[in-house]
Amino acid sequence: MRNVDSFDELALLRRELLDPSPLRSLNRAGELAPFSIVVNLIHDNLIRQGVLLAVNDLAKRGLGTPPVPFAFLQFGSGGRSEQALISDQDNGLVYQLPDHLCEQETEKIHGYFHLLGATIVAGLEVAGYPPCQGNVTCLSPKWRGSTEQWLDQIDRWVSHPIWENARYLLLASDVRVLWGESAIFTPVHDRFRQLLAGNVFLLNRLVSNTLHYRVPLGIFGRVLPEVHGRFRGAINVKYGIYLPLVNCVRHFALAHGIFASSTLERLDLLGEKGVWSKGLCDEVAAYFRQIQGLRLIAPLHWEDGQYTSNSYIKLGELSPDTQVMVRQSMKLAIRLQKMTEKLPSVFGG
Repeated sequence: MRNVDSFDELALLRRELLDPSPLRSLNRAGELAPFSIVVNLIHDNLIRQGVLLAVNDLAKRGLGTPPVPFAFLQFGSGGRSEQALISDQDNGLVYQLPDHLCEQETEKIHGYFHLLGATIVAGLEVAGYPPCQGNVTCLSPKWRGSTEQWLDQIDRWVSHPIWENARYLLLASDVRVLWGESAIFTPVHDRFRQLLAGNVFLLNRLVSNTLHYRVPLGIFGRVLPEVHGRFRGAINVKYGIYLPLVNCVRHFALAHGIFASSTLERLDLLGEKGVWSKGLCDEVAAYFRQIQGLRLIAPLHWEDGQYTSNSYIKLGELSPDTQVMVRQSMKLAIRLQKMTEKLPSVFGG
């Protein structure tokens, strides 16, 4: 991948590398699945270039270079290495404050990373990555801070796991260091593990936070598409299949001390630890890969470039065997949700 000198150039490169046109003739999930890996490698490289552009931009403006070691964090689908062709920003910053700094020196460092966070978010938006609607970006103080600030925040979220804080903890469990020194975030990861271990109440709050996602499958096994609006006749593959699978796998992983960030890694470890049978892990992984492939062609079903369209698939434009796969993956998602509902009591027992 070539290097670029501006966020406008990065936008052109993103459009070139993530052009969905080559997928236009594909309508079978099995054909699409391998492209997901390539797409996520491209996203990683584009976003890393975006971070470097932001650092260089501050230096060119006379605002200095990073005063202390830092790391750029990816959350959500980016943290899991599961982004679709069109993706938003779910990111954060963590940096390491030296000991024995005076208040003025500390504030100067905080100020630099506030500017860096703002520059990264604005620049990535220019490049084609809209900010997360939930404000999960390094522009927000909630997702940007020193290692100590992150530790304090994790403690607060765990101490008061209301719905919003449970959502933040789930986001933090999917974290991945995309650029910088990963060791800076290690103490935060370790604290989260310690606080979750054996905490049945917290696990219950995390589970209840995600089981509201409704899989659009009727009682007689009929897929239930949207009936109103511009997406009439389509299904929301992100919220109707993909996220239910992600959430169930994540909950079982967290409950059993597995802190890998990607769904497929979690499945491998669930099988290795004997939490799930190898047969179940293989079944979920096979469907998950195909759903990831399907998510890549959603932009071609609408061709409007809008982020919201990125989740909807027109069933009628899929091959018959792929339509059957969609229905079977929904049945699997419902089965996993029923297993997950029982997880806190089993975990506590």
